[in-house]
Amino acid sequence: MADDFDVIVVGAGMAGSSAAIRLAQGGANVLLLERGSEAGAKNLSGGVLWGHDLDRILPGWANEMPVERHLVRKRFGFLSPESAVSFDMDDGAWRRPPYVAHTVLRARTDAWLAKKAEEAGATVVTSVPVDRLNWEGSKVHGVVQGGETMTAPVTIIADGANSRVTLGTPIRPSPRLSGEATELGIKEVYKLDASRLEDRFSVGPGEGHAEEWVAGMFPPGVMGGGFLYTNADTLSVGLILNVQSLFGRKVASHDLIEQFRSHPAIASRLRDAELVEYGAKLISSGWASRPASFYGEGWMVVGDAAGFVFSNGIVIQGMNYAVRSGLEAAETALAARAAKEASAARLADYERRLERVGILGDFRDFESMDRVKWNPRFYTAYPKFATALFHGMMTETGAPKEHLRRMLRRAQKAAGLSVLTLAKDGLDVVRDL
Repeated sequence: MADDFDVIVVGAGMAGSSAAIRLAQGGANVLLLERGSEAGAKNLSGGVLWGHDLDRILPGWANEMPVERHLVRKRFGFLSPESAVSFDMDDGAWRRPPYVAHTVLRARTDAWLAKKAEEAGATVVTSVPVDRLNWEGSKVHGVVQGGETMTAPVTIIADGANSRVTLGTPIRPSPRLSGEATELGIKEVYKLDASRLEDRFSVGPGEGHAEEWVAGMFPPGVMGGGFLYTNADTLSVGLILNVQSLFGRKVASHDLIEQFRSHPAIASRLRDAELVEYGAKLISSGWASRPASFYGEGWMVVGDAAGFVFSNGIVIQGMNYAVRSGLEAAETALAARAAKEASAARLADYERRLERVGILGDFRDFESMDRVKWNPRFYTAYPKFATALFHGMMTETGAPKEHLRRMLRRAQKAAGLSVLTLAKDGLDVVRDL
């Protein structure tokens, strides 16, 4: 009996839609399923889209995709309860086309990509919450939804960090996500007139600013970082929290976002802005949340569902890995279609492709970065150390000037950091990041 499709893709995010576009371009009969009312409808995220992976399937995409602004500046810093220390990266190369990065709102970009998949020839069906994968022994042969089975030799799983169709299966044996492998993202979007936004952030028309902060003002034990980036006429503000650090603590996420939003370094940029959107979602914690395998007989896992989210506390990248992994899965599926074989041995080429394009190398090289990223001292002692040191260096009191060594010792004492601890943490940063 003939299959319904050559390939079924579950999830119309960046990874799934990119895979569907390439498959359709390659002549495959592909079904792209999305559980939201439209692609992007359930996606609260956004951020900075780096690189040019989409050039492979959509040359000139940045001139057509509904991007918000091209990035010209990034900021990283530490927040203590009342102070902030940060540094900026303002690169002239970022200001010249072709632009290397754009701020985006995924609700818009995902809908656009799914439309491009449809235009390429893919069958795109929304409002379809896939119940489960159609397992035939150790083989995946399509999907099951509402009692109906849709078959295909290859199924590409792209349904996000909280992958419903893989939990409790041989792909991801645990029936639930673990706290240490999951982060909680909280995001608010504020309306602000474009001209006021540009004046406030010292950027020109179409130019964007993004920043990430180590949040050192939360209750003891709660670990997280904040972000802020500019869109066309809105500001996206939010937190990434270590889920395990929230266990057993009487803290509410809305109180934490309020603390971050009210910090003097953040509040000044939100003055007179109007809240227009609020949401939260689970985020895979990179390599720690990877599935048991990236492929098997009749299936491949891509994007967030595969744990391809890179976050070391200074940069957060996931969309570029989503697009790239989706394209490599599509190329593997097209080769399997030509060979009329979708065995695990045939689809193993997907993992080899992930190696060649650098995805697996990136995550393997930074496998231990969570040891640095979720070191509790980076959310307590180091924000105190940084702000105390720079307060001493930059504040004029009328008293005699102090040598830098004495200011370092005073800041170190205020933060409760020993020389041995500083050396150990510094070595971890060098080794793991």
